[in-house]
Amino acid sequence: MTQDVRPSSMVPDERGRPQRRPSVVLLSTRVDPYHDGWRLVDFLEHRFRYLDAETWKSRMDSGVIAVNGERGTAGVTVRRGDLVEYEVHVVEPPVDFAYEVLHDDDDILAVSKSGNIPVHAGGTYFTHTLIARLRRDFGPGLDLAHRLDRETSGVVVLVRNRPAARGLARAFAQGEVEKDYIAVVHGEPDLDAFEVDAPIGRVGADHPVARRVIDREHGRPARTLFRVAKRLGRFAVVEAKPLTGRTNQVRVHLEHAGHPIVGDKIYGVPAALLSEFLREPGSPQAAAHLMVPRHALHAARVTLRHPTSRRLLEIEAPLPADMTGFIEGREKTA
Repeated sequence: MTQDVRPSSMVPDERGRPQRRPSVVLLSTRVDPYHDGWRLVDFLEHRFRYLDAETWKSRMDSGVIAVNGERGTAGVTVRRGDLVEYEVHVVEPPVDFAYEVLHDDDDILAVSKSGNIPVHAGGTYFTHTLIARLRRDFGPGLDLAHRLDRETSGVVVLVRNRPAARGLARAFAQGEVEKDYIAVVHGEPDLDAFEVDAPIGRVGADHPVARRVIDREHGRPARTLFRVAKRLGRFAVVEAKPLTGRTNQVRVHLEHAGHPIVGDKIYGVPAALLSEFLREPGSPQAAAHLMVPRHALHAARVTLRHPTSRRLLEIEAPLPADMTGFIEGREKTA
């Protein structure tokens, strides 16, 4: 689905205080051959499963869904190639748009992102994303070669053209791209170097938080190498090298090893605090447990072959101030 956004603006509330007016986001998609001849409501429910048929009908009644520019109704039949548009109004959470360019040529762009910005659209984020900001600054042809979590800082690689996209996609799929992370974790590992080899799967749909878990029966193979870079008493600085590319792999494997990342709101959270996090993320209890505003994980280095020249590139991002500050503060008390 593509999107067109009319940005939000600041308007006064009833007391004259500034408040953000919602952005108007126009999402659009083309009907594919498989859905040719389907009723509009069935197409939407099948194509976008986060809403059920009754909710889609309600949206149609409010006039925010159109087919080829005409107001859409539940009984409309869609045909291959039809343009379906859906208007939503969102107030996006604030993010840190700061980034540093690490490498830039005709084929790829690499930047270091902050620890408070999603790399792509999702949930309540549409324009407050790294890809949206970089397309604004460098042109609309940019695409992500890989992803990082919103709270993970560090190296993100993007491609400028299709040949580069195909080359890097193949390199990532074949495990030819090396990624190195730095994390601050709870506790000190017993060994200076260790490996976690444990398959990762999705948690059940009935769990209150979307997360990954160690699943030795149905999970996909996952291996990560770890090395302790610095011991800080109750904490440690750990270097991580994932040998596979599973979602949240470093975070899941560190939790499994008994050393969850400081500030992680999903992995390593005591069960007694989980409901508190969900109910009131900014509560004093949550803040006391987390200790820092975001999880202390940084994508420090990406090593790859340039998709055109085949030159070996080692792209590094310095550790951000929030992590260095935490580490320096603990060194003084360790």
